Amino acid sequence: MVNKTVFAISIIALLLVGSTLAVPGAFASKSPREIDTHPPIHIKKFSGLSPSGYFPQTILTAYNFNNLSCTHTTTTDWTDPNLCGHGQTIAIIDAYDDPNIASDLQTFDSQFGLPSCPAGSCFVKLEPQGTPNTNSGWALEISLDVEWAHSIAPGAKIMLVEAKNSYLSSLLNAVDTGVGQGAQQLSMSWGGSEFSTESSYDYHFNSGTTSFFASSGDSGSGVEYPAASPYVVSVGGTTLNVDSSGNYAGETAWSGSGGGVSAYESKPSYQNNFNSYSTRTVPDVAYDADPNTGVAVYDSVSYNGQSGWFQVGGTSAGAPQWAAISAIANSGNAKLASASFGTSNTLYSAASGAESTPQTAPYTSNYHDITIGSNGNCGVICNTGSGYDEVTGLGSLQSNNLIPYLEPVVAPDFAISSNPSSLSINAGSSASSTITVSSINSFSGSVNLAVSAPAALTTTLSSSSVPVSSTAGSAILTISAASNAGGTYSVTVTGTNNTLTHSTTITVSVPTVPTAPQNLAATGGNNQISLQWSAPASDGGSAITAYNVYRGTTPGGEGTTPIATVVTTSYIDSTATNGQTYYYHVTAVNNVGESSPSNEASATPQQTPTLSASVSTDKSSYTQNSYAHITVTVTSGSPISGASVTLTIKNPSGGISQATGTTNSNGQLTFSYHIAKHAATGTYTASATATKSGYISGSGSTTFQVT
Repeated sequence: MVNKTVFAISIIALLLVGSTLAVPGAFASKSPREIDTHPPIHIKKFSGLSPSGYFPQTILTAYNFNNLSCTHTTTTDWTDPNLCGHGQTIAIIDAYDDPNIASDLQTFDSQFGLPSCPAGSCFVKLEPQGTPNTNSGWALEISLDVEWAHSIAPGAKIMLVEAKNSYLSSLLNAVDTGVGQGAQQLSMSWGGSEFSTESSYDYHFNSGTTSFFASSGDSGSGVEYPAASPYVVSVGGTTLNVDSSGNYAGETAWSGSGGGVSAYESKPSYQNNFNSYSTRTVPDVAYDADPNTGVAVYDSVSYNGQSGWFQVGGTSAGAPQWAAISAIANSGNAKLASASFGTSNTLYSAASGAESTPQTAPYTSNYHDITIGSNGNCGVICNTGSGYDEVTGLGSLQSNNLIPYLEPVVAPDFAISSNPSSLSINAGSSASSTITVSSINSFSGSVNLAVSAPAALTTTLSSSSVPVSSTAGSAILTISAASNAGGTYSVTVTGTNNTLTHSTTITVSVPTVPTAPQNLAATGGNNQISLQWSAPASDGGSAITAYNVYRGTTPGGEGTTPIATVVTTSYIDSTATNGQTYYYHVTAVNNVGESSPSNEASATPQQTPTLSASVSTDKSSYTQNSYAHITVTVTSGSPISGASVTLTIKNPSGGISQATGTTNSNGQLTFSYHIAKHAATGTYTASATATKSGYISGSGSTTFQVT
């Protein structure tokens, strides 16, 4: 591998940053963790406070971007849907950190009247491996990439992904991050020499959602990676000439444009009619790269002691701008992505006939075929020629033709809609919906309307034919529900014009009575019965407003007059008599009427038994420093076992002691109460309370003396 770096800044000197001559096999035994890359960027001159070189408007005019249907200016902000690249995300993959890029982009936009690209929304910076160190050469590369991607596609979001260093493994990690974060286009203005296992890393660029663009290199004839990957669009370089108004005045090959025949990558199918070799050739396309016709770049990171405006060239300039071109096409629904060579297939398809008849459309209308210039002294591979060549690829674009060619052709059509699209109509009543037919892609003509409806509904259209042009046409659809209609129906209105057919559906609800309430259950209590039920499976299309409760004393004898009307799904009948069995059913009510009865449920209220608690002591009098044995007996006609008992003892001084327990099978529980040595003398009161589920609690007490 040969590295050549020249550092010199002057009005006439060419500054070459980190350029590398690609020697096939030079890294054959190395892995990406060992391969260092470089940005192929050239600086013509430092111009300080004022920009020099081609401005955005010059490039937009020269390559005919100004004649696209989208725009590069707006009166609102970068989210304007009319801006070129709207809705797309361009990932810029570079090494090291440019801490000033967000503010430098704002300076660039302000200088050239471009829509602002605010940090945090339009512009985001990702550092998947942590914040890298700053490198002035790479910072200038970052400024070039970000500023010029935004120049060409000002409506796209710019995602800068910074690798921690310039080794290929780190940059591939950043590539994966860009794809994973949703970028539809990804620009790589860097490269290194090919290596024998490079094809095993091509999967990083095989994506169903993203297109990849890479600089072909700036050392003349030679192939670099990742530009050599068949899933990557390799961008070569030209010298772009313009007239005094910025109009295109021809291009020649730039002598530094990387290109040639890959040592390791197989020939992709899209090059079958363009490449006579058995392996892949690069570049695929070209763009202005000569630093003498370079572009203006603003960079406030000090580079060789200088910061401000630079005139910059190199194939570094072409990769981000071709990524922006892809963003414009995708914004027009082109759906370019690298999987199955999709993006490259489309670009080469736009140059069909290039080998056999290179002067034939669409090739000559989509591309500028570069036929003058060379990138070395290696024979035919280093020379441009008619059609595809290994110096400038297919050539540079004529954007006003190529971008629309990449976008799908959308034929005139119409759309049909209904408003409202859902109606609620009572049985025997009518309602209306407006059917609107609007033009898509300049459709003009009459659309015939037909209605399909179920038998329970009748329909009438105010007009069966609607004229449509730049102004939408409409008709009124009236829908009537039969007196016995009920439920939910669909009415479809179909519009037809020759082979074009579209439909709209109106959902019609005709409310009916609800279905019956479900799962009625009755539970008896003391002179009362509790009822619980579930709501009906259907409210009949109208909200339930109440439930009617019916009661009888014989099965099926609930009668026709409710004993109560409630709005909840429960009711307590407190007028029941203990010992009498009662039968119930419930109905649901909505605005239409009353449902059929629920299931029948019955219950018999019973008086709740009461517990009796008696308290006794083993003695009537105790001395200090002795024990009193207190027995609580719980009954309810018979001894009650398992009752919870709380015993409270109150001494003559007002002090209270308390204990709890559960009665045995004889309904008894005995407590031992210790009378302290210095306990108060006098009358003690022992009170007990007994409770058990299904019983009313009971209590009792007794007294004893302490002497």
